[in-house]
Amino acid sequence: MSFLFYDFETTGSDPRCDRPIQFAALRTNDELEPIDSPLTLYATLSPEVLPHPQAVLVTGILPQTLASSGGRPEAEFAALIHAEMMQPGTCAVGFNSLRFDAELLRFMFWRNLRDPYAHEWKSGNSRWDVLDAARAFRLLRPEGIHWPTDEQGAPTLRLEALTKVNVIAHANAHDALGDVEATLAFARLMRAQSPKLFEYLLSLRKKAVVADFVDNPERASFVHVSGRISSTLGSASVFANLGQVQGINTQRLLWDLRFDPTEVLDDDMETLAARRFLRDADAQDNQHRLPIKLLHLNRAPVVVPNAILKEGDIVERMQLDLDAVQKNTRTMAQFKREVADKLHAVLAEQMAFASQDAECALYEGFMPNVDRYALDDFNRVFDQAMAAGGSAQDEPVTEALRKLMAQSWQDARLPELVFRFVARLRPDLLNEDERTQWQSWVDSRLNAAPDQRYMGFAGFFAAIDALMADAAYRDEATLALLTQLKAWGETRIRT
Repeated sequence: MSFLFYDFETTGSDPRCDRPIQFAALRTNDELEPIDSPLTLYATLSPEVLPHPQAVLVTGILPQTLASSGGRPEAEFAALIHAEMMQPGTCAVGFNSLRFDAELLRFMFWRNLRDPYAHEWKSGNSRWDVLDAARAFRLLRPEGIHWPTDEQGAPTLRLEALTKVNVIAHANAHDALGDVEATLAFARLMRAQSPKLFEYLLSLRKKAVVADFVDNPERASFVHVSGRISSTLGSASVFANLGQVQGINTQRLLWDLRFDPTEVLDDDMETLAARRFLRDADAQDNQHRLPIKLLHLNRAPVVVPNAILKEGDIVERMQLDLDAVQKNTRTMAQFKREVADKLHAVLAEQMAFASQDAECALYEGFMPNVDRYALDDFNRVFDQAMAAGGSAQDEPVTEALRKLMAQSWQDARLPELVFRFVARLRPDLLNEDERTQWQSWVDSRLNAAPDQRYMGFAGFFAAIDALMADAAYRDEATLALLTQLKAWGETRIRT
């Protein structure tokens, strides 16, 4: 196997709808030694996309500089990344990648007619996250690593903070390659401090290993480390497994055994549903958020046996009342069926969701095989052109695109996906009516109201003006960046 340490810089914080603009990766062997040169790629922006100004301040990447940096249309950008990810035996690794970068990858591949899942499992491939491993090390084996706190004194695992306190070189934070190199260095530090824990955590990238652990009928509960749990509680708690969720074989419903499970039996369905997403600020009369969690077997979740609770330091870091947990575990054994049935019913009512834009509708169902085969045929032609140093202008790609446009699709999402894909990559292949349709859709995005999911001109300029008026952003370099971004936006309006 090999590790592919990778990172993205993007136009915003929504991995489903915001766009990647920079990708960097470094491949290592299983000893974490580089075996290939670092890779950095840039993507230009599609005409309907405006970057969030705050994101530009974080990355320092202006949209007008993407082309001069070697930026490619997103379809070509995605093809090159797909080739890297699909090398057999690749374990894709990032920092907070499973909750952001991996989602960004899926939706980028989906938007560009690629299989959004194959890179995660096919040919012995897998994925892993250094951030979750860091949480586990901080709780279980913190010795030999410095653990930073934020301005309020609370524990933090920001990559820049970890590298600073551990004297790890981290040039150009929020540059994709700089973050990749820093992530690799911190992974090496963890591995050096406790190779045994590192290998155990790495084994959890295999969902069969996790399933065997959490579904063991003799295991009444286990410790789960997660970013969903407060860092002041060691980012961990003791959970009971309440079974598979809605027929999804990669998900399990968990109950936090810090809490008495019989509280579920006393509340009606409406109350339980409201409590699922209850914010602490909105809680009244000793209410608390419903203490359940979805565990995803395919996200390398950190699960460990309760035997670790014999170590007093770990219990102290978790601020765990062992007597209460043991009592709640006995109660759960008595009422598990009733509690599980009620909670699964609550989830079932909340699983329905409104129909989404085709590009954000990846999780509305799997694509029929006949459609996937047709897209794979197109991608083979496209990839051959890319591998030969060609582009989307090559004649074989042009013919494949024409065939794609004439294809009949079973999946109702594909006609719109294919239309937008071709319009972005080769607008010259559209007829007059299609060009009018495309321009109308682009205009609708650019004129979106500020409170909508997509960044339109109104929100774009309002955000820039607000940042320029904020005293925290009055330094010369920041103002210069915002001024250039605003000028680019004004040019975009005129075109």
